[in-house]
Amino acid sequence: MAAVPPVPGPEPLRLPHGSVRGTIAIFVTATYGYLLLVGRSVPAVVVPLPLVAVLEVLAGYVLGMTASWLVHRRAHISTVRTRLATAFRDVVAAGALGLTAYICYSFLTGGTSIFASRTEDALSLVVTFYFGSRVIGH
Repeated sequence: MAAVPPVPGPEPLRLPHGSVRGTIAIFVTATYGYLLLVGRSVPAVVVPLPLVAVLEVLAGYVLGMTASWLVHRRAHISTVRTRLATAFRDVVAAGALGLTAYICYSFLTGGTSIFASRTEDALSLVVTFYFGSRVIGH
């Protein structure tokens, strides 16, 4: 018996393919570009061990992929599960956009954020979690 290929679901927030990832990339790039143009210090990732940074990125990606797998593994069974998987994609996309905008705004204003001194790490985890969550479910 041959496996039936999964039918791709709607994109998050009903936006064109890749627009959430592109928007996140534009937010981050524009924030860093603006900070460089006005002469303010750019938030630098100061990591005592380079391996820690790599592991943080991998952890965010794997967490996103695992969350997506848990939601999408049985999404095809019923319409309710398909709708829940779609809602999951929408919530993750909206959350990633919102957190990215908030963190970039805190960079621009120099204010403290809810992430305190770990703002750069939080941005990294948000972005990698979102990218990881988009791997499964297509």
